[in-house]
Amino acid sequence: GIALVTSARGLMHRIFHYIIRMQQNGSTLLPSRAAGTLTDFKSVSGWQDNAGGFDNLIPLLSKEMYIVAMDWPGHGLSSKRPYLYNTFEYVSDIRYAADALKWKSFSLLAHSMGAGAASWFAAALPEKVKGLVLLDGIGFHSVEIADIPRQMGRALLALSQDAEIQSKVHPTWEAVVDRVLKGHASLDDNFDVSCAALLAARGAKAVEGGYEFTRDPKLKMPSLLRIQHELNITFLQQICCQTLVILPTHGKWYELMKKTISIVNNTKIHTAEVPGGHFVHMYNPETVCRLINDFLLTKNTEM
Repeated sequence: GIALVTSARGLMHRIFHYIIRMQQNGSTLLPSRAAGTLTDFKSVSGWQDNAGGFDNLIPLLSKEMYIVAMDWPGHGLSSKRPYLYNTFEYVSDIRYAADALKWKSFSLLAHSMGAGAASWFAAALPEKVKGLVLLDGIGFHSVEIADIPRQMGRALLALSQDAEIQSKVHPTWEAVVDRVLKGHASLDDNFDVSCAALLAARGAKAVEGGYEFTRDPKLKMPSLLRIQHELNITFLQQICCQTLVILPTHGKWYELMKKTISIVNNTKIHTAEVPGGHFVHMYNPETVCRLINDFLLTKNTEM
């Protein structure tokens, strides 16, 4: 999941959830619902998740922030890409969103895969990004260069399955929430029913015979091209804005992220640890919020 942030002094703190509609001539960012006050919104976050993953955290942040939470294409309420997904396009989706909002510069609050896209975007267009807050993620998943041809081979063999992928219909809403719970608990033991319900609220819709997930089944297809370790490190080394990486101490990638940040050795990148797992910002937003506020205060970072 990802959120774009800019100053909103003098305005009531509002949250907008946005969706991306895919068009032949590009992507258009559209509001998925009318703007509302803090108590008048729903959604979800992360790869195969959606903007609602920020719903518990964002209301606790400074009222001087104007926050847009966005569903990636193929996630939540956004439309699906007509072709297979690739890593680099998530970076360009941030640009589409900023252009639609007519924002010349902004900060990024991002989780998991969104943290990868946000950190690469910040390196590629440093003049547009004032600050980064990354939740359990930095850079994209990367591999050794020798593994890339074999990875592409697996993806090519999987192409024939594309037309056969269909969304399963779940008979009850409880079954939808249970599926979300089971799918995410493997990443975080503390991910509970309340978290699952948040994600399901924006991630599923009523259909004949029950409910089905709105995410694009093609998201499960392997990527044709993986990113080389050295390329990922190079992007992270070129981040110029003040950056906070929040590391859940029980997260699956805790040690890997610490090692990556050490290798990158970028003085703009700062870390803060929090007890919990991959979705700690959903079930312990107060602690995560304090870490973010402390970072903004001590680093004099304007979001």
